[in-house]
Amino acid sequence: MIRELKKYIREIKRNEDGAVYIMFAFLLVPFIIFAAIAIEVSRASYINTQLAYAADAAALAGARYNVSDVQSNASKIFYANFINGTQDVNVTPQISVSSDQKFVTVSVSGSMPTILGKFADVLSLQVHAFSKVQRSFEGFEMALVLDVTGSMASNGKMTGLKTAATNLITTIYGMDNTKENMAISIVPYVAAVNIGTQYTAWLSDPATVNTFPKKVPWEGCVKAVDTGSVMDKDDAPSSTRKWPVYYTESTYGKYGSSKGDNDWVANSNGTVTVKTSIGSVKIGPNRSCGPAIMPLTNNRDALKAKIATFEPVYGGGTFGNLGLVWGWNTISPKWSGLWNGISPQAYDKITKYVLIMTDGENNWYDESGYQPVGDPTAYGRLQDNLLGTTTISQTRTKIDNRLIDLCTKIKAAGIQIFTVTFQVSDSQAKTIYKQCASKAEWAFQAENSTQLNTFFSQIGETVKKIIVVE
Repeated sequence: MIRELKKYIREIKRNEDGAVYIMFAFLLVPFIIFAAIAIEVSRASYINTQLAYAADAAALAGARYNVSDVQSNASKIFYANFINGTQDVNVTPQISVSSDQKFVTVSVSGSMPTILGKFADVLSLQVHAFSKVQRSFEGFEMALVLDVTGSMASNGKMTGLKTAATNLITTIYGMDNTKENMAISIVPYVAAVNIGTQYTAWLSDPATVNTFPKKVPWEGCVKAVDTGSVMDKDDAPSSTRKWPVYYTESTYGKYGSSKGDNDWVANSNGTVTVKTSIGSVKIGPNRSCGPAIMPLTNNRDALKAKIATFEPVYGGGTFGNLGLVWGWNTISPKWSGLWNGISPQAYDKITKYVLIMTDGENNWYDESGYQPVGDPTAYGRLQDNLLGTTTISQTRTKIDNRLIDLCTKIKAAGIQIFTVTFQVSDSQAKTIYKQCASKAEWAFQAENSTQLNTFFSQIGETVKKIIVVE
C-alpha cells in the first residue's frame, strides 16, 4: 500500500515538472523576442548616430563651398564619415541648397535589416538623419598685420608665411571669390609702414614728395611721429591728423672716411647710384620701405595676389607697434570713407579682428660698421629722440611699451586680437604677445611652417562662423 502511494506521488511530480517546463517554454519565446528587439533598437540607434554625424559633417563642409560645388563636396564628406554596408545599411544622402542660397540641408533615410526577420514579423527598422546649416556667415572685418622684415628670409619663413596667409584666405572664402560682409585688410610692416602713394592728402609735408629723385619716387612710407605730435598711439583719422613723408636722406660723405648706412647720390636726371652697398638692404631715399597696405576688401583673389608679392625687406628693425596701429586704422570706423576700399563699419554693426604675426622681438636695428648708430626708421634717426631715447639698447622697451598700450586700447574698443609668433625663441617677446591676445588660446606660437599654416587655418575657421540650425 505504501509502495503504491509513493508511486502515485512520483507520477504527480512528473506531471507537475512537465507543466513547469511547458510554461517556461511559453515564457521563453517572448523573452527572446524582447531581448532581440532591444538589440535591434540599439543597432538602429547606433546607425542613427553615425548618420547624424555624417550628415552634420557633410552640411558643414558643403556650406563652405560655392553653391555649384556643394553637392559634390558634401557627398564626399558624407561617405567619408559613413561607409555603406555598415550594419547592412546602404543610403544615399539628399543634399540641397535653399532658394536664397543661405542654407544647406542634408537628409538621409534607409532601412536596417533585422536579425529576427520573419520570426518576429519585423523585417527591418527605419534609420534616418537630418542636418541644416546656415551659409550666411556672420560678418567681420579683419586686419592681417604681417612681419615682412629681413629676418623672414631665413629658414623658409617668408615662404611659410605666404602659404599660411593664403590658406587662411582660402579657409574664409572657400570657392567664392567674394563674400558679402567679410572684409580683410593686409598691413605689412618693417621699421615703417607704407600707406600707399595715393594718400598724399594725409601728408603733413606733401612737398617733400617732390624732393625724391625722378627715377626713385616716394614709395608710400610715412613717419610715426612729427615735432610735438605722436601718431602711433591711437586711431585718430587722417581728417584730423597728418603724417610726415618717410624720406631717408643720403649719408654719403657725412662721416669723413667712415661709410654711412645709406650712401647714395642722384644725378640731374634723377638716377640714383648706390655708393655703399650693404647686403640686400635697399639703399636710397626709400630705405627699408616695405609693401603698401591693402585696405579692406572682400576679394579673395586680390588678397592672395597681394600676399604673393611679399619679399623680405632688410634693414630698419621690427616695429610691431607700427603695424598694429595701422592695422587698427584700416578697420576703425573713424576711418570710414577715407580708404580707397571697403569703409570700416561701426563697432556695433560688425565683429572686428586683428591678427598680428612676427618672427622676432621688437628692435631698432643698427648696421654694425656703418654710421650713424641706428638705421633710419619711421622714428627718424636714433639721435632725433622721437622714440623717447637716444640709446639703442633702450629702444626695445620703448617699442614694447607702445605695443602693449595699443593692444589694451584696441581691445577696449571692441576689437579682438589674435597673435602669432613664428620661430620666436625670445621669452620676453612671447610674453608680450600673449598679453596682447584677447584670449590665452588666441596667442599662437608656431615653431615651424607647418604649425604656422595650421594656426592660420584655425584662425580662419574661428572668424568664419558657420551655424548649425538643425
